[in-house]
Amino acid sequence: MDYKQIIERLSLIRTRKNLSSREFGRMLGNSDTYFYKVEDGSIIISLPKLLEMLEALEIDTEEFFYNDYDNYKRDKQILEITKTLSNEELDAMILLLKRKK
Repeated sequence: MDYKQIIERLSLIRTRKNLSSREFGRMLGNSDTYFYKVEDGSIIISLPKLLEMLEALEIDTEEFFYNDYDNYKRDKQILEITKTLSNEELDAMILLLKRKK
């Protein structure tokens, strides 16, 4: 993920949480125009600032950087379920999934 994609993802999450750029800037303790300037490239954020933003948005770093952001929660749930299965159950699940192809 490059810097532009990081900013795009921050903007997407901010929008989904119904926060304007102004509101998000204020949440971070910055000026009304701070996050707008981040989005337009006038301000480059540091890693500590990115982590602060993720905390404010209540998003953990694993979810933020997950390749398929929109399906993170579903994929994580599937992984957690598979961790509880026995080897025999996993083999049966794999067999079932192969049949669905």
